[in-house]
Amino acid sequence: MKILWILSVGLLALLSKLAGVEAQATCGPRIRKDWDMLTVAEKTTYKNAIAAAMDSGDYIKFVEIHTEMRSEMEAHRQCMFTYWHRLLLVVFENMLRGQGPEFACVTVPYFNWIVASARVTAGKCTSFADCMDITKDLGGSASGVEGSLSINGVDENYGRCVNAPPLDHFCQLSSLNGTACARCLPRSDWSVARVPSSTSYASVRQQVFKGKNIGQMSPLVEQGCHNNVHANLDGTMGTFAAPAEPMFWSHHAMVDLLHTIFHKCRVGTARLTFAQKASNPVAWTSCRRRDGGVFRPTDAITMRTGEKGINPIPAWNDTKIGKYFTGVPNQFAGLMDVRDLGASSYEYSITGQLAAMYDRCDASPTSRKLEETTATNVTSKPVMCGMAQDDGYDADGNDYASQNNFPETDYTGQDDGRNDVVVVDNTGKPVDANAPIDAYVSDENEKRVVNWYDQTIEAMGGDSHENMADLERQACMFEHVCLGGTQDYSPEFKTLWKVKEPRCKTIVDAITNGSESIIYESWREDMEAQFGCPEPTESTNATSYSG
Repeated sequence: MKILWILSVGLLALLSKLAGVEAQATCGPRIRKDWDMLTVAEKTTYKNAIAAAMDSGDYIKFVEIHTEMRSEMEAHRQCMFTYWHRLLLVVFENMLRGQGPEFACVTVPYFNWIVASARVTAGKCTSFADCMDITKDLGGSASGVEGSLSINGVDENYGRCVNAPPLDHFCQLSSLNGTACARCLPRSDWSVARVPSSTSYASVRQQVFKGKNIGQMSPLVEQGCHNNVHANLDGTMGTFAAPAEPMFWSHHAMVDLLHTIFHKCRVGTARLTFAQKASNPVAWTSCRRRDGGVFRPTDAITMRTGEKGINPIPAWNDTKIGKYFTGVPNQFAGLMDVRDLGASSYEYSITGQLAAMYDRCDASPTSRKLEETTATNVTSKPVMCGMAQDDGYDADGNDYASQNNFPETDYTGQDDGRNDVVVVDNTGKPVDANAPIDAYVSDENEKRVVNWYDQTIEAMGGDSHENMADLERQACMFEHVCLGGTQDYSPEFKTLWKVKEPRCKTIVDAITNGSESIIYESWREDMEAQFGCPEPTESTNATSYSG
């Protein structure tokens, strides 16, 4: 009987792997696109996949994972935030593809809030609802009845329970079905949900590139643009039941894209083996776990399912969604490169400000090119910035390569043609790496922001971390004086997520109380010349807050 069970499990794994390979061959490479890049048919297919997943009961399982205590302790408020959510997103995408043959080629589109910020800065719009089509296309926030809904035991979901497709298929518990399901999801009024300046080009660029390694970058992004979007969209997005909200997945696809840009700019484009990834001082950085101990690159990620967190089991053993984990690396080091996830490997199609970030990186000497540096230990030989150290062993002397749970996904030195990112123009056509910026920044609002950034950084003496930080201060203060003010988080959000305040509020408060100042004296004059002052909040002269 035991042998039969083992054979059955092995056959299931083989069939799942073959199905993934077949889908990859039929669909071509997995390419995640900006929602605005999708055709009407692609948007409809994606929404139908979400609805089908809600109907099958697979969708709510991802809410169970995100709200389960041990899983959540690895997901937030420590340095593995980006890797944990990468696995969740990949498996969710696999699940959508498994809802039927018509969904076999679905990928999760990303929610490009950097574009939204550019549009707000240029005075084109003021809220998420009127800046971004994705907020309307995924059901909006106007239909339904005000109230609250408990989702997998999370009771803090308040707002208008929107019943527009695909939310009219939503069920709040695994054990419910039929008329017992809510068939709606609480959302706040997105027509007044501000697009925070922590999502601006200047701020995001600083969040991604200020950190020298993943251990520094991941918390900056989590506590910056990531948290701010959750807070401002509010409703279900403001709670740990957020994966119930379809916007959650596109939001995290955007965060994952920033991680991909960081990897290219800090680690490099060279493919690495599992052992090289595990010993890479830039792509891997340990930190303390919230429940004690430290993270290791070979640790398997914790993801558990269970209704309301009761009697949780490893998600890969879940009878409903376990199969979607098949073949996907589940160790932190194995998730480092989106090109090395076996049949679940994927890439991003980008344009605009995101393409500018990917193409240019930043002024750091470790960006893009692999420069030789000498280690502080004089007995050490020189190592390449962005390249793995060559020991390949952990602190206990164990070989990293032998600890790889998914050796079939390891890079072998063979060129498989996979990309991490493809830069495209406004028609979706790939552009040459040496193409001028106008080839991939076509949105007029984005172009104005990039031009302002480039002109200002040049006037300040060139791209440096000090000047990058000052550009972020300028963007945050422009929100404070010309875009309706910088909002704080609600007390409820602060308590639930254990956070203090938005990134830009910290910056604005420091400038207004005099503990910091803007270096570039003509910042406001230049910004108003470029963008006007769409929503002035106070009258100050052009040199206020400058040092």
